Amino acid sequence: MQEVLDKLIDSLNNGNILLAAVVVIVALVFNYKKVADFLDERKKTRINRISEALRCEQVKGDTKSHLESELAKEYFKVTTGIGLETEFREALIQAHRNTKGELSFAHFKRALPHLRYEKSEISVKINWFDWIGYSFNLTFGYLTALLGLVLLILPGQADGISVVQALSIVGLGVFLIVVALFMIYQTFPVVSARFIKKQLKGKES
Repeated sequence: MQEVLDKLIDSLNNGNILLAAVVVIVALVFNYKKVADFLDERKKTRINRISEALRCEQVKGDTKSHLESELAKEYFKVTTGIGLETEFREALIQAHRNTKGELSFAHFKRALPHLRYEKSEISVKINWFDWIGYSFNLTFGYLTALLGLVLLILPGQADGISVVQALSIVGLGVFLIVVALFMIYQTFPVVSARFIKKQLKGKES
């Protein structure tokens, strides 16, 4: 890890932003498990603290009820990745059951910014700004991916370029593809929100 940091610092000092970006991406890919383990450990720590508090004899009444609700919330978040209050959470579980699993919790998790819980019902809100962002990311995501693929192929088709130039072009291509994947990934919440809206309407009719 120290070697990666040294290369990153050297790249930034030399003004090589592209190489620095590639180093960061590679570092994140190879250290993903460590980052995920660290986040999981933090979640377990909160669960343990709440569980310890519930075992305390002085915790009674509304405080105990609140902690029990928080514990259920944390367990639900660990298993589904969704952290919601009791009523909203129960409504999601009921929607999941009503659609016989067609509405997976993965869709709910992605679409969470567009979900509302009002009058004991779940609704989907997608405003014009969300649509603009969706269209922008989808369009330019595919264009950026196409440009990245062209750059990956280019060194093999061009004559008279050095190894360093070829590696720089390939590195830029990889970087653009990663950016493109990130942009396309940003469209998933709207896609899931539209699917949820369709499923909920289907069950109402």
